[in-house]
Amino acid sequence: METKIPSIMISPNKAVFFGKKFKKFAPNFKGMTPTLKQDLLQAAMDIDYLDYIAAGIVVALVLVGLMVGVSALVLLIAIKKNLLTIKIEAILPVLIFIVPGVYFFYFLNYPKLQAVKRTKLIEEQVVFATREIMIKVGSGVPVFNALLDVANGNYGVVSDEFKEAIEEIESGVPQEDALDHLARRVPSQSLRRTIDIMLNAIKSGSDVAGTLSLINDMLIKKQQSDMKSYAGELTPMSMAYMLISVVMPSLGMSVFIILGSLAHFNTVAIIYIIPPFLLMFQIFFMGMVGNRRPSVGV
Repeated sequence: METKIPSIMISPNKAVFFGKKFKKFAPNFKGMTPTLKQDLLQAAMDIDYLDYIAAGIVVALVLVGLMVGVSALVLLIAIKKNLLTIKIEAILPVLIFIVPGVYFFYFLNYPKLQAVKRTKLIEEQVVFATREIMIKVGSGVPVFNALLDVANGNYGVVSDEFKEAIEEIESGVPQEDALDHLARRVPSQSLRRTIDIMLNAIKSGSDVAGTLSLINDMLIKKQQSDMKSYAGELTPMSMAYMLISVVMPSLGMSVFIILGSLAHFNTVAIIYIIPPFLLMFQIFFMGMVGNRRPSVGV
């Protein structure tokens, strides 16, 4: 099975294989991502954190080799066309190390990004999954059977996590321990809290269905509160959008035309710069709004 890591120019499995030779250097980079071990667990990436860092070193070295080749090609073309300048000679060596360095930093933080992505997917389904367990347990179905139904249900990442818990239980792990393992590895605080409270109810012998009902109501209220907060944030964001994408370009064009006629500088170049800037702003703004939207299932 191929390891899911963000490698380029080399397959993930080869990066991990060759990374074993650099594993002794991996502890030197632990300080860059202190939570890497937990991030890998929550991102469902089945790889030791030192092996992961070592694979990142391999990918970075491959990128260094690639940048050296590209830089050499650029230098040859520049020399042939008589375009070689001090700026080119100074920039290329810097790029050889900056590009791999930036990618290595991204590589180390990739599990954290994946954990955030999984959190959003879990938050979308946790209310429905909790509700099914509550209904099943309330109707007299054993907790294990209710968990099995959720595992076989259509709850995305939540079902996948419960499937893993069911496999542990069927292999002989006590039900409480399997649920505790589930709570430790999921990145979603809502699901983690749900499992912890349900575990306490099971261990204390209290009403599990009633406890799950309270948890479900709490999750719904939290998601509704998150949506209200998000709606409140949209008003200033929309005003900023109108100001930057509508008001500033129209006023800016008028100002540039006036200044251009007075100072006699080229306004055509500036006019060509504005549309790409607005396009980049549109993409950035849509991404920001989408990322700030809470993951809800109500």
